[in-house]
Amino acid sequence: MKLDFTQIRLMLAKHTLGLECGLVFLTALFVYLSNQQLISSNDSIPNSLLAFHWLENGSLNFDAFRDSYHYMPNDIFGANGIPYFFVEAPNGHLTSAYPIGPAILSFPLYVLFFVYLKGIALLQSGFANPALDLTNPAFETTRQQFEKLAGACLTALAVMIFHLAVQIKFNKSVALFATFIYAFATLNWAISAQGLWAHTVFNLALISIMLALFKAERSTASRRHGLLLVAGFFCGLLPSIRLTGLLFVLAIFAYVGITYRKQVIWLVIGASSALFNLFWNIFYFGFSLKSSIAGGYSTLMQTSGEYIFSVDYFKEAFFGLLISPGRGTLIFSPILLSAIPGIYRIFQHRQRTDEKLLLLLLAACGILFLQYCFYRPWWGAITYGSRFLIDTLPVFCYLIGYFLIEFLFGGRYRSRLQSIGIWLAFSLLLLYSTLVQVIGAFSQPHIWDITPGFEQSRFWDWQDSPIERHARNLKVTLNPPVIDTKAYRRRWKGEILQLQDGNNQVIPATNVLQVPPSQEILLRAKLQNRGQSAWFGYDTGLVKGQTIVHVEFFDQNDQQIKVTSLNYLYLPGQIVQGETAVASGKIRFPQNPGEYKLVLRLGLMQMARLPQSSQGAGRSTYELKIRVQAPD
Repeated sequence: MKLDFTQIRLMLAKHTLGLECGLVFLTALFVYLSNQQLISSNDSIPNSLLAFHWLENGSLNFDAFRDSYHYMPNDIFGANGIPYFFVEAPNGHLTSAYPIGPAILSFPLYVLFFVYLKGIALLQSGFANPALDLTNPAFETTRQQFEKLAGACLTALAVMIFHLAVQIKFNKSVALFATFIYAFATLNWAISAQGLWAHTVFNLALISIMLALFKAERSTASRRHGLLLVAGFFCGLLPSIRLTGLLFVLAIFAYVGITYRKQVIWLVIGASSALFNLFWNIFYFGFSLKSSIAGGYSTLMQTSGEYIFSVDYFKEAFFGLLISPGRGTLIFSPILLSAIPGIYRIFQHRQRTDEKLLLLLLAACGILFLQYCFYRPWWGAITYGSRFLIDTLPVFCYLIGYFLIEFLFGGRYRSRLQSIGIWLAFSLLLLYSTLVQVIGAFSQPHIWDITPGFEQSRFWDWQDSPIERHARNLKVTLNPPVIDTKAYRRRWKGEILQLQDGNNQVIPATNVLQVPPSQEILLRAKLQNRGQSAWFGYDTGLVKGQTIVHVEFFDQNDQQIKVTSLNYLYLPGQIVQGETAVASGKIRFPQNPGEYKLVLRLGLMQMARLPQSSQGAGRSTYELKIRVQAPD
């Protein structure tokens, strides 16, 4: 049987766009899954559990998870050990503190995940139909694995849809460059694709709306109605993903109302998808306006989210979100600067239909940015870069198409030297932006935010920025300085010389330190390396083998007291034999009044404490009596 290559070529030509989209999706998915680690937040736990819980147990509340492994004694984010991402609703059920939009949009994926897990369980049990024990701590690893897969799949799908949307207005070359930027030169790679973040699903919904509306403008009236329904469906879900999605919903409704007049009714019908979230919130939290819109998120807003309307705070947040080394979007993705010509072009051609949509979406992005300039915390908690502004990436990356078509692929009237200069500058910005995402995706998560402790001033530390710290971590991961762990520990010795307070005043061991309950106090310990092994501090990027000081508390019965946070003093730099250094950190003290013993012990991160054989080389522990005073 002979192959008819002519028919094959015709078939491939007919399905070129489909094959191209499939290749874009698979390439993005492969890259996103290549780092094989979850970079997410506990915020995503409810949304990554809800589908599994409903399919397995038929329940849409989390009552079964009361006192489960997610609970922490005296959790500082909740009451009675309730983790902050769960909330006790007024109707008596335990539910999610976060909007459920991510669970709704990711539900088809989780159905596939569930069928896979049940299939594996059936095979392993000899077709006995075993139940999935979701409250078992062993399931947490499975939850994380599928959350990672869900985040990668949804982000790769958004990349594919973005590619389709760009091709509607620009040529194939522009579409490929813009898609690469969107997929690999922004925090879509280092954050959105790594877990089931709300930003992951928000981007998917927003770019789907943009594609539907771009196609609606180029379609017949009858087909336009269906596309407006699709856009409306995703519009209805935007506020249930992130409350700030209301800004984009208003922009989209304004565009459709101005452009299509009465046909806006199809957008309204599609937006009935908002009823999912509305009924959920009413069922759990009642009929008030605030609870109907915000749901469980209103409880989080009371403890962490508030607005500070001051000029000084605005300036700090404004520049912090844009150019700070700790959170600046233009530091993590300077390639976004190439969207500036696009901003000018859509304003210049604002009477055109496409530009009208982009201009309204840009206005929503601007308002979103301005409200974060007054929002606490503007830095977005523990994260790599400014995650809050990820929601604007579909718009700004689309605007880069104007720069590409005018300066790179349409600059026929410019001199050769100018063209070379523009290409060189663009290539350098693109290379740097992509490398920053590689560093964030392949290094250990959150190592900058959690050590040596949170301070707002650290967002402006150019000598130890997140990018630099994560780059060091990636370097020591590829070329670890500690290979023979046993030999390293055998040669590692040290001494705690003295304890100091935050003002560098020595705290004598004979004193009794008096503190309020649950107080966080800055402590410093002066140390000396008395061994042959070099010490590696937090800013070297090393995690396993990093020298630290454990801080522990014991009651009068010599029983260890657990506090609400990990208490460590962190050492900076690399310290060789004979050198001294100061380890520091904010230590949280016990909450119950009484007499306690504070014990400092030299240790190695993930390598246990200082070996007992080193005790003769100096004092590797330091003890101090403390008194937690009863509150007035």
